[in-house]
Amino acid sequence: MWSRSSLWLIVFTLAAAVSVEAKVTIEDIIRNSDNDSWDSEFDNAFAPILGRFGSDVLELHVHSLRDCGHMFVQFLLRQPYCTIVLSLFGKGVASQARHHFWLFTNLAQMRQSLPQFVNYGGVYILALELFDTTDDDLLQFMLKVWQQHGHNRIYYVLPEARILLYNPFKHIIMLADEPDAYARIFRNLYGQSLRCYIFDSVYSAVYGDAEAKRVLSVSGADAKLASVVAARMNFTLNYLWPDDEFFGGRLDNGSFSGAIGRVHRHELDIVFAGFFIKDYLTRGIEFSSAVYMDELCLFVQKAKRIPQSILPLFAVRLDVWLCFLLVGPVCAFVWICIRRLNLELNIESIVGVGQDQKNFRSTVVRIFIDTLVVWVRVNVGQFPPFYSERIFLASLCLVSVIFGALLESSLATVYIRPLYYRDINTLMELDESQQPIYIKHPAFRDDLFVGHDSAVYKSLHAKMLLVGEGEDRLISMVANRGGFSGVTRAGSLMLSDIRYIMTNRIHKIPECPKNYHIAYVLQRHSPYLDMVNTVVLRACAAGLIELWTGEMKERAKWSIHKFPEYLAALGVGNWKVLKLTDVQLAFYALALGCVLAALVCSTELLWNHWRK
Repeated sequence: MWSRSSLWLIVFTLAAAVSVEAKVTIEDIIRNSDNDSWDSEFDNAFAPILGRFGSDVLELHVHSLRDCGHMFVQFLLRQPYCTIVLSLFGKGVASQARHHFWLFTNLAQMRQSLPQFVNYGGVYILALELFDTTDDDLLQFMLKVWQQHGHNRIYYVLPEARILLYNPFKHIIMLADEPDAYARIFRNLYGQSLRCYIFDSVYSAVYGDAEAKRVLSVSGADAKLASVVAARMNFTLNYLWPDDEFFGGRLDNGSFSGAIGRVHRHELDIVFAGFFIKDYLTRGIEFSSAVYMDELCLFVQKAKRIPQSILPLFAVRLDVWLCFLLVGPVCAFVWICIRRLNLELNIESIVGVGQDQKNFRSTVVRIFIDTLVVWVRVNVGQFPPFYSERIFLASLCLVSVIFGALLESSLATVYIRPLYYRDINTLMELDESQQPIYIKHPAFRDDLFVGHDSAVYKSLHAKMLLVGEGEDRLISMVANRGGFSGVTRAGSLMLSDIRYIMTNRIHKIPECPKNYHIAYVLQRHSPYLDMVNTVVLRACAAGLIELWTGEMKERAKWSIHKFPEYLAALGVGNWKVLKLTDVQLAFYALALGCVLAALVCSTELLWNHWRK
């Protein structure tokens, strides 16, 4: 509750700014503020609203100190929820507060202040001391405020303590009898047509008549979510024809292009195309809740394919080859040591001592050759004469079988799935390659490497060059010519550009510089924002966004057969559909084999029977 000392502070602040009328004294204001005879309806309607103001300021616009005796002004002075700032009509400059209270004598005076009801995203409370007109006149005024300023969070307080709101979708005056009366207005828009915007992006596509500039249909995850939002809020999607600038941005003259410019000029209500949540150098837009996330990544030309002439050398890793080359001589050395030990200890041999210490040098050469023969899985010519050596040789054969199986499977794999030289996999390797980075949007200069102290990021930022090529043209240049890298969203590579990935013509660098939350765009302080956020968050929680985006990625893989370069890479022209006539020889061979087997079996049975 307001204390008497706080009221004294408000009054002296106001008195210092304006001349106080002689008929109104400070004691009158305090005496009036101590009067508790105000209607409880004010508290029921506005206490929850004022409680959500927090640290925001409510600016009271009155004509003179005499107006402080108004019953609603008394209620505002008593409420403990927010800070109050008093302002007189025509005295000084009004503060840029979000929430405002205006006290008018009649509706004519209210019409004169219409240009001041700018939407700051807060609450307006307009009180009338005298209601000397009809409800139709008030309704027309409410409509004019909605059309001129685009908001209706305005509470109208009439002399008989009626608190009214305007529903622009039904064009009626409704009674604000509950705290959530305003929120109920935007739960049902009664088929109102909203100016919506969508364009060809990662998760959206537009189909229409370019000559008439009319959108016929839209598709994609963004379009599906837009239809869900429209169905839940009960409004009509009126898609406008997209600009060539698509996302748009700030121009050199301070204006804005594309979707950003349209929203900034209040030409659109909702943009159902995913925007990175970042600073677009304007305060005229506002983002919805995040719909999904995506990475801003770099791509380069895929490394060259390894020629088949040297392909076996790359079948296994270098450490496997080193292991193979070192294990053979080591095993030969171990075998020689075992032979030397057997001879020194005069261990009895299996077939007699075929060698002695006089010709041990030739024995060493023979053991070395036999070891390498066994190591490459070739039959040994003569088994050693000692049991210990035979056990060692059996172990060596087992290890050679395992290694041989590994080598053969790797060779079969590399001939089925070709190998490529090492790609660029880190940003440091990209920096060392000295390749320029081509970008198709000026905004990418601020999206990629800005904000990092890394020397690699600074060096890569200096290599960025803006080119006047579309995304399809840029990625095609990287795939065909190489020598430079490009920037795009990871989702785009998995959808519209997946053919370059599946044909091994483009390589995405796994280390992506930025990861962004993506949301839709509305006008600043849009009255539709809260309800749009509610529907978007419920769709995300239900997993619908992941379902729709995952479905688009799978469909992109299914449609890969539409691209000739992919079919040519697989050699589809050489494929043949097998029919029953193509495999009839196999059936003939099977039948002949069965007949011969039956004849041999019958002959053997008859022969055994005859011998008995």
